[in-house]
Amino acid sequence: MDRSLPLFALPATGDTPAHTRALHLITALCRVRRTDRVVPVASAHISGVSYWNLGPAGLEYLDELAATGRVRVPSTLNPCAFMPSAPPPWVTEEDARLQARVLAAYEAMGVTMSCTCAPYLTQPAPLFGTHLAWAESSAVTVANSLLGARTEREGGPGALAAALCGFTPYTGLHLDANRRPRVGVRVTARLDEPLRMGLLGAWYGRTLGDAVPQFLFDGPVEPTRTGWQALCAAIITYGGPALFHVVERTPEAATFPTLPAQVTVTDADLDDEAARLTDLQPGEGVDLVFSGCPHPVAGTQACFFHRDVPVAEVAGNAPWTLLAAPGDAATSVQGDAATSVQADAGTSVQADAGTSVQADAGTSVQAGRILTLPGGCPAVSPLPPEVKTIVTDSAKAAFYLRSRGYRVGLAPTQRCVELGSTGRWPHAT
Repeated sequence: MDRSLPLFALPATGDTPAHTRALHLITALCRVRRTDRVVPVASAHISGVSYWNLGPAGLEYLDELAATGRVRVPSTLNPCAFMPSAPPPWVTEEDARLQARVLAAYEAMGVTMSCTCAPYLTQPAPLFGTHLAWAESSAVTVANSLLGARTEREGGPGALAAALCGFTPYTGLHLDANRRPRVGVRVTARLDEPLRMGLLGAWYGRTLGDAVPQFLFDGPVEPTRTGWQALCAAIITYGGPALFHVVERTPEAATFPTLPAQVTVTDADLDDEAARLTDLQPGEGVDLVFSGCPHPVAGTQACFFHRDVPVAEVAGNAPWTLLAAPGDAATSVQGDAATSVQADAGTSVQADAGTSVQADAGTSVQAGRILTLPGGCPAVSPLPPEVKTIVTDSAKAAFYLRSRGYRVGLAPTQRCVELGSTGRWPHAT
């Protein structure tokens, strides 16, 4: 059912200055995207939460909107740099104060303080076919691909404008015609590790660009839930589309005929992609380990708190291990929401090993320094000045950390656990 409206149906001015600014921005976005129609949205997810992304001008803009603006649809928030109530030890009081001002502005507008890049885990998952205005790239791809909802990859201001007025431009992946698969891809590579799924996304985006793929998974092992998240995060990060289909697994796949495989992805392709994205040399020191991009389901990171590393291999000055996770404000419905993701997507997703164990935030263990960052993201936050090398289990995180000038190593999660103790990039992976 087409719920779109002509752009002229929107009022020229709103009932508050912030509402008017939102309407004007949506109108401008319609012109840029060459559409004269808008569609009401069921929810918005807003990026632009780290002060180190926004800067002084961005914070001033939020303060101006917060003076009169209130969201008109359920709206959630992307991760901030860190929660001001529990800042990392290397940030200053001024850093914490500025981040707190950003969160206060969003809270004044009625945005849920979810502080996560995975709102489908902390809030009821959007229903099939619903229109959204989501700004976080990995969440956009989950919504489109695994849930069958419809959203463009909005910018932070566009998603906030949609939250304040309730509408978004009716274009792109909101339209049936743009959701058809264009490239058939047979995948024979093993996808048992979330990192392997992320490498598949990176390989596809870099190699085939933004054509919507139809994957046929023909490998020996089914992906895990965290693996599906990793694919969604990486494919769009490396230039791919915000939508993919997987034969017999994703909710819209049965809508389209199975395409002939135009390309096959093998284990060798993914191994080559991992090597291309890794900067570290054998024996090089590791300054920091980062896991949690995207934010995972509760308990997935418990393995970091149960290391099994021989004492002889423990580094004298072990690197920091940073674990990003959803914020505290909206975790109470996490179990139900996670179930909804699996059911709605129609995917045969296995639960990750260790998900029954929930480690306490900030738990310290021998043979390493672990810091859990609920609601935060090291990719958009200040890091200790001595950090030069980072190991992560996320292809998406590797992209953003390399863009900030860090030397990065990509490793499976269990290897990241070990490196958090040994602090030395191995001679063989």
